[in-house]
Amino acid sequence: MGQKDITQKNFEAYNDVFSDIVNGTLFDGREVVKPEALVDAVAKSQYKADDNVIHEQERDVAKYWTDKNCYIRLALL
Repeated sequence: MGQKDITQKNFEAYNDVFSDIVNGTLFDGREVVKPEALVDAVAKSQYKADDNVIHEQERDVAKYWTDKNCYIRLALL
């Protein structure tokens, strides 16, 4: 335990699987996010916290949703 499941991460990187997860989680199973509207994105981001220190976040899978011009990132728990 404690190690990320690489197989699960690779599986979730497929656009059809990713869209199923997002649709099931955010949209009660309605097909709002379509697999063909997803493009691979950078899974790292930076932010400045209240302590004025720049932090880096790394997600397991990140996609750009072209229909809505936004990023969707997943982190495995």
